[in-house]
Amino acid sequence: MRHLLLCALAALALAGCASQSSLPTTHKVLASSTKDAYAAANLISAYRASRGLSAVTVDSRLNEAAEHQARVVAGAGKLSHGDFSGRMDEFGIRGYSAENLSAGGENLEGIIVRWKNSSGHNSNLLMPQARKIGFARANSDGGYGSYWALVLGQ
Repeated sequence: MRHLLLCALAALALAGCASQSSLPTTHKVLASSTKDAYAAANLISAYRASRGLSAVTVDSRLNEAAEHQARVVAGAGKLSHGDFSGRMDEFGIRGYSAENLSAGGENLEGIIVRWKNSSGHNSNLLMPQARKIGFARANSDGGYGSYWALVLGQ
């Protein structure tokens, strides 16, 4: 129950994110990748350490969940967490978890800065229970072009 409550609160805290559970595909997804996951983990770990929190490591299941959602939002051309709790169950992710999404931008560092400057997204970056992350980027032929997803978990 606590997991579901945290997931619901995290989803609500993220400004500018839609709440629909399924998104129609309006754009072609050109590519997706989790190649920046280790760089993201290093940047997020350094930020967390500066706040007295533990480092995070890359987790393959979280990477899969992040890449899935990056592709979904890239295809739709808009951000949505959809059924976050259901998706975490689908990927076998248990315990505390949260998700940050972003659209546009061309580099990892800029996306992390954007999340640091957004209170809801920053709360997720600094979630004390976070020990692992998954990170992905998907590119589409329309909308904002680049779509980013970060999933944090225990």
